[in-house]
Amino acid sequence: MHTTEKVLPQTRGLLSSHPAAGKGRKPSERIAPYLLLLPPLLFLLSVIGYPLCYAVGLSVTNEKTKQFVGLHNFIRAMGDPQFSDALRAIAIYVVIVIATEFVLGLLLALLMTRYVKSGLIKSVFYSLFLMPLVTPPVAAGVLFRLMYTPSYGVVNYLLQALGLIHGDILWLTNPTLAMFSVMSVDVWQWTPFVFFVFYAGFQAVPLDAIEAAKVDGASTWQIFRHVELSYLKPLMLLVVLFRFADTFQVFDHVMVLTQGGPGRVTQFLSVYLYKVAFKFLNLNYAAAIAFFIILVAGIIFWGLNRLMRRAG
Repeated sequence: MHTTEKVLPQTRGLLSSHPAAGKGRKPSERIAPYLLLLPPLLFLLSVIGYPLCYAVGLSVTNEKTKQFVGLHNFIRAMGDPQFSDALRAIAIYVVIVIATEFVLGLLLALLMTRYVKSGLIKSVFYSLFLMPLVTPPVAAGVLFRLMYTPSYGVVNYLLQALGLIHGDILWLTNPTLAMFSVMSVDVWQWTPFVFFVFYAGFQAVPLDAIEAAKVDGASTWQIFRHVELSYLKPLMLLVVLFRFADTFQVFDHVMVLTQGGPGRVTQFLSVYLYKVAFKFLNLNYAAAIAFFIILVAGIIFWGLNRLMRRAG
């Protein structure tokens, strides 16, 4: 009790002089933090707020008369077959590409963790995996366009040399193969990213948990399923979130390879939005489509965010 009585007055003095108390602060000191935040806030409002408001104004006006038309552009988008085809195409692209990159990245990370012990070999693999990541999307599109060229492309040459085909395959003009060709660029470029994330996750699994599972008689598959996957689950959702954000807005290498063709097979939402805005010069309708894209992406992000919170 005596010790408490001696300490309490000193504590009261510290608390009363602490800035959180706020009683002895001058008005200028209270306003100073807000004044410091004002310039970046104004900058963000000018960079984000003004274009957003301008886009809203475009979406509710007519492209020719500039008169207010309300939700006409949005209703037009809902009944636009090209918009429906673009939405369907991007859905197919996102699901297949993310699933392929997920499985390949996880498998490569597992094989590297279990079977590659040499530091030199690991360094070689790291260097090879980094090359696609640092390649610009346009450059990757040009590279694969040269590879898929019918007359002198290396893909047709190798297939003919192996005796698998006897004539040139039109990779970029065949409706089925065009989608595969566009997907292959994304898979080649971003599977290493998934690999690096999962490989780091495998390194973070406690060795004690793995050794305890081995002592209990768990097999390699059981250790992977019940121990390692439990630690990788948050990273898996994070990978899906990052890859969805990137694949949903895919544009660069698609324009280089197919420009949305043949027909509308690879005309994704970003490609269709680009054509409406800059080829047909209909900025009003393009603004309405952009808000639809934001709405769809927002709903999917919300669902993935809920899954990440549950996993965490």
